Amino acid sequence: MKVDGLRHNSLFCDITEAELQYVDTYARGFSYNKDETVFIQGDASHGIYFIDSGRIKISKLYHDGRKLTLDVIEPGEFFGEMSLAGEKERSTTAEATERSTGFEIDKRIFEGFLRKRPDIAIKLIQMIGDKRLSMENLLEDMAFMDVQGRIASLLLKYSENGIVKIPLTHQEIADMTGTSRVSVTRSIIKLRDKGLIQTTGDRIKLNDINKLQKLISWSM
Repeated sequence: MKVDGLRHNSLFCDITEAELQYVDTYARGFSYNKDETVFIQGDASHGIYFIDSGRIKISKLYHDGRKLTLDVIEPGEFFGEMSLAGEKERSTTAEATERSTGFEIDKRIFEGFLRKRPDIAIKLIQMIGDKRLSMENLLEDMAFMDVQGRIASLLLKYSENGIVKIPLTHQEIADMTGTSRVSVTRSIIKLRDKGLIQTTGDRIKLNDINKLQKLISWSM
């Protein structure tokens, strides 16, 4: 079954077998290798995606050539949800940062499913709201924080038990904080010299979460 992963998704924790079969009938599986594009800005927006494995980076390209990474989607999460809100053309680009699998459901099919399960529709609205709030916080960080503060905020956002869950190059951090790779490298060195983080290749360990949180408040 293409949508077996739905059983482990918090949005569908109580989905019935019949409903699972219904979704599976209309779902289209996907598999992308590292750096392959799922969709780009301007593509027709016609479905929502659920990821089973890997990671998908969501970014926006501006007219002046600047690129801003808005989010990194992990297994059990979804992306492309703005198609359900009337989006006609994709306003962002989605690309795999490693081999990624999952499935897409056409927005009309998924809307029909949500009409039968308003409880899931409400949960979806809440989750979309959380994602929008996270994006607003990112833009607020870029407007009011210095580079070190932005980086500290990013590392805390994607950390678990003191380890940043996703491998991040300096260029990727730059794309996610709206700054340059050179500025990121300088800031990472300063954070490391202060003993706040440890780096091994593209992996980052947070040594002092409290001081990183203070750094964020001081930079605003």
